[in-house]
Order: sequence, then C-alpha cells, then structure tokens
Amino acid sequence: MARGRPTKKSVIVAAACQLFTQQGYQGTSIDQVVAEANVSKPTVYSNFPTKLILWETVLETLTEQTKAEMMSVLSSIEESSQDMITGWIALWRQWIALPERLAAYRILLGEQHKMEASTVSLFANLELVLEMVLLDWLASFSVSNERLFALKAITKEALLMPALMNQKLVTDDALKAHLSWIL
Repeated sequence: MARGRPTKKSVIVAAACQLFTQQGYQGTSIDQVVAEANVSKPTVYSNFPTKLILWETVLETLTEQTKAEMMSVLSSIEESSQDMITGWIALWRQWIALPERLAAYRILLGEQHKMEASTVSLFANLELVLEMVLLDWLASFSVSNERLFALKAITKEALLMPALMNQKLVTDDALKAHLSWIL
C-alpha cells in the first residue's frame, strides 16, 4: 500500500459515518456503504461482519476525533482567558457544531432499544469526552455540583436539544443571562 493512502477499513468507516449522519442507522444499508466507499461487499464484511459492528467502529472513531478536537478548543479557550460562562458556551457550541455528533445522539435516542449494551457504552464514551472537557474548563472556577447540574441542564435545553430537533438555538446573550442567574 502506498504511503499516506487511507486503508480500505478507514475509507469504509468514513463512508459509513457520512451515510449514518445523513440517513440514520436504519436508513443506511451495507449496500450503500459499499457504493459510497467504492469497495466490494466482501471487503466490507471481512472488516465489519455486521452493520452494528460498523456503527460501533464509527462511534469509536468519532470519539477519538472528538477528543482531539475538543481538547484543542479547550486549549484555545483557556489561552484567550475567557470568563467561565463564555468559555462554557463556546465548548457547547463546538460540541453541537459537528453533524456527526448530533447524528450519534439521534441514532442512539431513536434506536437505543435495538442497540447492544456495547453500543450504548460507546455512546457514553463519546459523551464522556464532553463531560471531561467541561470539568477541565470549570476546574479553575469554583462551581458546586448542584450548580454544575443546573448549568448542564439549561445548556442542554438551550443548545443541544434544539440542535437535535433542527430548531432555533438560544442566543449567547440569552443563555448567558440564564446561566448567570445560577451562579
């Protein structure tokens, strides 16, 4: 294989990720992945015996990419010396900016009853990335567990839930006002 050339496995995962993002889990077939990745069906099945295993690999890959991305964003926010709420909102805005992450939520929320425990665990690992970055951000501010819970709940309702439902997001100013009230 030539240097710098992606492996067939990574091409399949990238194609599947794109299709899962656009069409959801149920709406994506292995035949579509074969066509999108421009590989043979035996190649897909030799790497991923089931669609669920392919989805789990997509989740693992998304989690690793998200970890690197969010740590970079956290570093930038820390360097810019933003106040607690502004940095908090910036992290959440970055989280919801990636369609693949939103698709993972939609798939799991819509298909959780059909997913294996291993899939639910992999999704929990994805969410753990957000949790760890948020806690890292708050480490230099004194925020009680009760206030942390309220901060997360309000932000989820203001940003994550509307993003998942393709609705208008709360403005930063309005969200700052709500979050300031907690602190």
